Amino acid sequence: MKKYVLSVGDRKPVHIEIMNVDNNVLVSGELRTYRLDYDMETSAVILRFSLQESDMIYSLQLGEAEDVLATDFMTPQEIFFTIVGFLGEVIHSAKSFGRTLAMKLDNDASRVYVKDLLQSNDSYRVFMGALTY
Repeated sequence: MKKYVLSVGDRKPVHIEIMNVDNNVLVSGELRTYRLDYDMETSAVILRFSLQESDMIYSLQLGEAEDVLATDFMTPQEIFFTIVGFLGEVIHSAKSFGRTLAMKLDNDASRVYVKDLLQSNDSYRVFMGALTY
């Protein structure tokens, strides 16, 4: 599999921060590599990444929230490409403008809130998901 290095301008890395719902930082650092995988059983996208100061590999599983699936009938492929499209735009925005990829994790509800860097307000897109490392 091919790995992609994220960088901004003069090789300034993209910063990622994942917090829990109590605003405790779970993961924070500059991305070294990332890749996107697909979980066929759940139609989820798995964002695997590593940080520059660590060899640990993190996996963030992102699936469409139940309320989205209830209102829009989508095939597993459409779900995958919708999530990948959103992540691509958010990552591009972080690379272009040097913004932090900010996420919140609610383990009790199995939800991941990804800050929408395309919006001017503090809006988050909700996914079903979990973080493992």
